[in-house]
Amino acid sequence: MANTQGEVVITPDTLNKSFVKYRKELLMMPVYGLQKILPFVSLRQDVRYKEVVGQLEGDMQLAPYNPKQIDNNDVKIAGRELETFLGSCVKGFDPNSVVQSIYGSNIVQGDGLKNVPITKAVCAFLMGKLGEHLYESIFTAKRNSSGTTTADLFDGFKTIVDKEITAATISTANKNLVNIETVTRENAEDTVNDVFDATHHKLKDQDTCMFMNVDTKLLYERSYQDNHGSLPYNTQFDKSTVEGSGGKCKMVGLSCVPKDFFLVTPRRNLLVGIATRGAGVTFEVQKSLTSHFWLDFVASMFFGVQFETISPEMLLVAQPAAQKEEEEEETPGVGG
Repeated sequence: MANTQGEVVITPDTLNKSFVKYRKELLMMPVYGLQKILPFVSLRQDVRYKEVVGQLEGDMQLAPYNPKQIDNNDVKIAGRELETFLGSCVKGFDPNSVVQSIYGSNIVQGDGLKNVPITKAVCAFLMGKLGEHLYESIFTAKRNSSGTTTADLFDGFKTIVDKEITAATISTANKNLVNIETVTRENAEDTVNDVFDATHHKLKDQDTCMFMNVDTKLLYERSYQDNHGSLPYNTQFDKSTVEGSGGKCKMVGLSCVPKDFFLVTPRRNLLVGIATRGAGVTFEVQKSLTSHFWLDFVASMFFGVQFETISPEMLLVAQPAAQKEEEEEETPGVGG
């Protein structure tokens, strides 16, 4: 596809001017990359480093009249920390190759290239790539300060779950963990039903999401079709909510969720912290230190995730029991 805007020379100056001019829109591109999961999480803007979150715990009951009875039990906040980490990237690139890439990109599509300067499209392409990798890693990332990828920047939701299981704060005894079998087409419908049945009665009363891998959701739909295809009420292949939940539990199939892993929780319990502006944040283009013909895109921003609470009234995790054992075997012991 030819460049309909004529000959364009992309320089650090033209890209920086474009970034300044369209800064507000471009700073949203990492968030745009998270769009598949954004409807199901609580996004918190401008979070840097640590922010204490949590849920109030306590009780109060109306009892038969007794003028001497006083309830002195504490009301407290079960605090958790939403921590965002400062990540950085210096991307050396050939402007000509990026111009060719954006024509086939799903970040800047169709008429978008005709209506904006090519320099804005280049900036949007690079910023959008940041967001794509945040989405890919949002469950499985493991913080490694010496790492070189987005998957090393922060602890994802599944990684946090694994640490809580190790600490026994998520467990079958606490009723926020249930063990399941590996999901197949034959058992997928029963597995989804079993996971929902295991949720706390207060969780069943709320609008929740049941997160699963996109392939697991497909297995459920095919399993449901196998089991109920001839029934009059089975009028659609794509199932959006768990049967028996009264439409309250939405099934969310995402490629970023590990296979054989389920998470049931309300949207407000999944916190995603991000900062793409203000102190510590940089987005600019400079002459490359690598090649006279290249440019460097310099970016730094904050990102991290956390659960507001892991109490069974707000969260249930389901995964095969052997999964935890396999992870422990992969981690060398003292003598390993």
